[in-house]
Amino acid sequence: MNKPPRDSTASPSPRTPRRLKYVEAILCIGFALAFIIWTYLSAPGPLAPYVKQHSPAIDALLPSPDTQPRSAAGQLAEAFATFTHPLLILVIIAAWVVYAYSARMRRLSVSLTIAAAGIPVQFVIALYLAHPDPGSAFSDSIAAFTYSYPNAHVTAMTLASWVLVTLARAHHRSTMVATGTVLGYTAVAVTAVSQWYMGLAALSDLIGGFLLGAAFANLALWAGGIDAILTSWVNRRLSRTSSEKRAAVIYNPTKFDDLSLLRRRVTAEVRAAGWLPTVWLETTPDDPGRSMAHRALEAGVDLVMVAGGDGTVRAVSSQLAGTKMPMALIPAGTGNLLARNLSIPLDTDAAIRLALHGRLTAIDMVTCTFDDGQERFVVMAGMGLDAQIMESTDSGLKKVIRSGAYAVAAVQNAVPDPFTATITLDDEPPERRHMVMALMGNVGTITGGMTLFPRAAPTDGMVDLLLASPGKVVDWARLGAQILTGQEMEGFTLTRARKVRIEVDRPVPFELDGDTAGSTRTLSAEVEEGALHVVVPQ
Repeated sequence: MNKPPRDSTASPSPRTPRRLKYVEAILCIGFALAFIIWTYLSAPGPLAPYVKQHSPAIDALLPSPDTQPRSAAGQLAEAFATFTHPLLILVIIAAWVVYAYSARMRRLSVSLTIAAAGIPVQFVIALYLAHPDPGSAFSDSIAAFTYSYPNAHVTAMTLASWVLVTLARAHHRSTMVATGTVLGYTAVAVTAVSQWYMGLAALSDLIGGFLLGAAFANLALWAGGIDAILTSWVNRRLSRTSSEKRAAVIYNPTKFDDLSLLRRRVTAEVRAAGWLPTVWLETTPDDPGRSMAHRALEAGVDLVMVAGGDGTVRAVSSQLAGTKMPMALIPAGTGNLLARNLSIPLDTDAAIRLALHGRLTAIDMVTCTFDDGQERFVVMAGMGLDAQIMESTDSGLKKVIRSGAYAVAAVQNAVPDPFTATITLDDEPPERRHMVMALMGNVGTITGGMTLFPRAAPTDGMVDLLLASPGKVVDWARLGAQILTGQEMEGFTLTRARKVRIEVDRPVPFELDGDTAGSTRTLSAEVEEGALHVVVPQ
């Protein structure tokens, strides 16, 4: 007998007061206004014609020294300026954008992209203001720029420091956050001193560069939905009620390049929600999640998080169906079809947060009976061409071009083998059809964002059926292009029922939720209404 969960609802923990959610916006606007005002008061150029012929008074407080390039100090300063060149920093941040996206840190990748944009924006502003450097023996250096306001190096290093600290926070390494903060702003200060010492920037140029960099850093936090360091420090003082709830994470290790990162991300969100330490259950090639789901039920957890692809989701959900155990999705596959259809975020941190604070909804599952046994599916099942495409899809290619690998497989199967089938819907008379594919859907959208079944919903108690006849599918490559572009398809029959039975004249390959399951001469499907409880957005 499975131990019932303490509480089958995914009730939200106390949340941060709303006033703290706008720290990033306030700081962004504040730094941006400060930059505009400072530019008007101190920078020569079109924005301040009156002061165009005069040096800002503040620059007199820190006149540039007469440093010679051949001196040891001069060579050291020039080497540091070259090492922190804005173009080099731009390339490094761009590389982190790619890394963050591949690590399913979608919000972080957006934030880093905005931060990177601050560097070319600085260049455009400097070009528009056309403020020459104070005059320096280093003007012909690779690290020197024609125009000095706002200072390019300080802007870039401010953004680089923000990236360093933000990445540490994203990896949930608290010790690195403090260390990164100190190192980052030390680097900004050293950069400013280096630029001043080389005579490439006056004090007003350095301040302008910092204000612009800080404005873009906070804009990146605000637009990307990433908590600022200041916000996280304030939130630490807020009391959170503890909970006796415990979650289990069933994860597919092949879907994550850094499992320790996944653990830290889950641990951080669970601790913030006041839940007990998480139970971790790893799938294996021989068991994609079935026994792990049973172990989670036996442990009496209150929530099962599934971190994997569609195959892992199907294996776990088939065991949780009918138990009322809440299941949450942490998408980590190529298709993530159930997650997409339920509007589950593909960003890992956002998905974990939703798992702990979302609402529960009961969705349907479909039981499929075939020649060799019985299985459940939660997304889609197909016979014929659909299964051939899944079987032909190269797993290595999926990692590189993701959903594009299915299009390659579709082209490889451009000449499908037709078969004859007898279709029975509910209690209606059987109908004999000649076709190349039969596809059943519990949801409407497939890989590539195309809606195959416009009326399908995982809560309607119906399974939708799509039949493709060979007379209409002459050019599969053309049809594949239509599917990827989401255009209306010709040559398909759409219908729906609570029970579907398909009998074919020969063994035909079939698939369940993207996993090929062999060949069969019969395939029956029956809807289990509201069998699975899933956490979805509010």
